[in-house]
Amino acid sequence: MKNTIFQKSKWGHIFLALAIGVAVAGYVGKTPPAIPSIRIDLSLSLVMAGWVVSIFSAMGCVTGMIAGIYADRIGRVKVITYSLGIISIGSFLGAYTESTEILLLSRLIEGTGYIGTMAILPALIAGLANDQHRALAVSLWSSVTPLGMAITMLGAPVIMQQFGWRHLWWTTGIFTIAFMVLALIIFKSIDSQTSTNKQPYWLTIKKTTSTPGPWLISICFMTYTFQWFAIMVWLPTFAIEERGFDLKLAAGLAAAAVIINIFGNLFGAWLIHRGIARWILISFGTSAMGLSALFIFPPILPDLLRFGLVLIFSFLGALQPSAIMASVPIHSPSKAQLGSTNGIVYQGSQIGHLFGPPVVAWFVTYTGTWDNAGWILFVGTALNLLLAQWIRILEHKSASLKGNLK
Repeated sequence: MKNTIFQKSKWGHIFLALAIGVAVAGYVGKTPPAIPSIRIDLSLSLVMAGWVVSIFSAMGCVTGMIAGIYADRIGRVKVITYSLGIISIGSFLGAYTESTEILLLSRLIEGTGYIGTMAILPALIAGLANDQHRALAVSLWSSVTPLGMAITMLGAPVIMQQFGWRHLWWTTGIFTIAFMVLALIIFKSIDSQTSTNKQPYWLTIKKTTSTPGPWLISICFMTYTFQWFAIMVWLPTFAIEERGFDLKLAAGLAAAAVIINIFGNLFGAWLIHRGIARWILISFGTSAMGLSALFIFPPILPDLLRFGLVLIFSFLGALQPSAIMASVPIHSPSKAQLGSTNGIVYQGSQIGHLFGPPVVAWFVTYTGTWDNAGWILFVGTALNLLLAQWIRILEHKSASLKGNLK
């Protein structure tokens, strides 16, 4: 077993890992502004359009932990570079599609590459940071998804109005190929300097799944992504079809909501660095999301105030992923299971992403109105408040045990 203990945090490598995450997160952000064009081009219903967005997460729902285990065994950089190649292939295939079935297949392929990068990069970052900076470095990762989404959502209308949505798929594929080459060059020596987990697969799975911590933070991430992605994905469609806005304005509003989420993530990372308890951030963030969601869709308030609630929803809700990602090294059974723990947490994230948009689309179709969509999201808040208390009790017991052992 090879091992390297970094005396200093390798911030250059960490920022490259963050940049790769931003490029990969662009695959999530490219679909919301493209949905209206894709629906016209391929004659998709609202529910089917929701599945085009969400099926991207299907592979991650079942393979996140396996990807983490595999990366801990053969090398995290290897899995990351393979996955960047896979996600690019999926994007190129989607650019050529003329049918819904092929588009869904391409999104599945993209999703396979997505989970292979997003589930492994945080573990890579944790290994590149020393003990002093690890919580900060890992919590910075929580800003990657909204940043990548925002960049793509702002750029998408420009590309689509000039060339169409298919060129947007080509652009994302080219970016991830470029980052694959960079990763091969700059990360080439990391795997040889990092501990590998030689334990049998079943033992790693048993150790990871037999402790409640990974499950609790995974479910918290699931409910957060269910709420957040449902709002971010349907905001452009809601603005265009219900409020009569044009594509640029609708995409700009959604991008603004995503961008403010970045600052919420960074604020959460700062609060964690200052020692604020993670369960408090989860409780406060989920409460803000649930309460504001109740007033976003019904036409009770003026549009300006409703959009203000969207910004509150996104900014304060972002305290949750910062707390969740900082919890992964703490709740992992050991450093050998860091990849598998992060994998199971990302499985929860992907489940929320998979079901959030289509469930909201089904509810809106069933009721015939957007007015009550916020109540579906509020259920997630009630669940996360309970989970946050469970996490508080678990971490208090763990701290007490460590104190008794000293």
